[in-house]
Amino acid sequence: MRYRHLLLFFFLLAGTASFGQTTVKPIANGSTKFLGSAWSSGQNTNFQNYWNQVSPENGGKWGAVEGTRGVMNWDDMDASYNLAQKYGMIFKEHTLIWGAQQPSWIANLDTTAQRQEIEQWFSLMAARYKNIAYIDVVNEPMHNAPNGMLPWGATTKNVDYAKALGGAGKTGWDWIIKSFRMARKYFPNSKLIINEYSVINSSTETQNYIKIIKLLQAEKLIDGIGEQAHAFTTYGVSATALKANLDALATTGLPIYLTEMDIDGTTDYIQLKEMQRVFPVFWKHAAVQGITLWGFRYGLWRTKEGAYLVNQNGTERAALKWLKAYVNDTLVNTQSITVLASDGSTTISTKGASLNMLAQVLPANTTIPNVNWTVSPTYMATIDATGKLTALANGKVTVTATAWDASGAKGTASITISNQTTGLSEKALADQISVYPNPAATGNFTIKGIENIKTIELVNLLGEKVIGFDNLNQADLNVQVNIPEGIYLLNLSDGKQTVIKKIVIK
Repeated sequence: MRYRHLLLFFFLLAGTASFGQTTVKPIANGSTKFLGSAWSSGQNTNFQNYWNQVSPENGGKWGAVEGTRGVMNWDDMDASYNLAQKYGMIFKEHTLIWGAQQPSWIANLDTTAQRQEIEQWFSLMAARYKNIAYIDVVNEPMHNAPNGMLPWGATTKNVDYAKALGGAGKTGWDWIIKSFRMARKYFPNSKLIINEYSVINSSTETQNYIKIIKLLQAEKLIDGIGEQAHAFTTYGVSATALKANLDALATTGLPIYLTEMDIDGTTDYIQLKEMQRVFPVFWKHAAVQGITLWGFRYGLWRTKEGAYLVNQNGTERAALKWLKAYVNDTLVNTQSITVLASDGSTTISTKGASLNMLAQVLPANTTIPNVNWTVSPTYMATIDATGKLTALANGKVTVTATAWDASGAKGTASITISNQTTGLSEKALADQISVYPNPAATGNFTIKGIENIKTIELVNLLGEKVIGFDNLNQADLNVQVNIPEGIYLLNLSDGKQTVIKKIVIK
């Protein structure tokens, strides 16, 4: 009976066990760099089919684990860790020391008690999880430290438990150094990382970060540099600037990890273009050894900004399709585009009517077969994102489909817009006959759209004929009359019907 209890005990401590690994092929399978994601229950579906590294999003934060003093909730940490063990993923703990999401109760303790609680936090984590490859030991030391600072965007100061770790001390960062000493003690087999945001968008912040890193290097306490690479860090920052700051961090000789990357995109096109711009800077950099996305499914922390790569219905967005092909070097770009109407038409015969345009993209296995639609001239027609072309005025328009990918491929089609009416009155009602300028200065004006008109008479308000034109066979007529100022009428006839247009002579 005792042995059964022992077996049950070891089963319940599954977080410390190594599971039989199940073979999967995530995106970066076989690569020398890892490509992972933050894990939460909302991000769990098919996680292993995309990523070969996992970080607990909130489950590994002290405030989430020990919200009540002495009561440990390891559920999310266990789930993410066990997933990593099952599928042979790299596991990176996030995070041990941070100014945010720390236990609120620690504010009520003196520094001696705080230090004891920190030691216990480290020791319990180390005892429970034996295969932590990487640890974000200290998170956001410059921007969100546990030293009583007021972080950007906050209204309440952080708890100051850095004093329990030595505070600023002689170096200005003694509390960080002590945190890493403790981490090296409790996690001797893990690679220790410092983590920060909004560094690589600023050369000044990069140099400030390097100063802290060198303090840790002096005692051989640090194994890697973390930069979160959130969208608010990279958006609007040139690839040249991002690379230059990565180069500066690389001069330390330490590997770099992009730890919480996301790419915003309120439309698929916007997100794809930013992914294509930013991700290669990171993936190609020799010092970057791994990238962790901060979630990938709808429902992540930047859902409002469109940072998810998988839609709510489970479909992959264009940026994810591109990412998979890029990392595996299987990108297939567009070679040609043929544009045509879905029904084969080349004309729109009624103002306000529409045609559904199609873009045939070749080759058939193009990674991103999406196109952007444009029409020219824009006063003659509009076209929406789906290729629906709507007529506004007579004439010929050019419809263009441009590939989303880097090929720059385009395809065009010419569509004629020509209202075909059955009689003169219908033509007039459709505004196909125009008189301009109106009023007409010095009696000079043009009548346009008179292809089927046989006779035109200009009469005054008494019905007296001023001038007439017979046997017409033309589209436009320029008229010059020397008559008193006033209101006149144009009688236009095709031999069957007559319409009247008013004109003012000035």
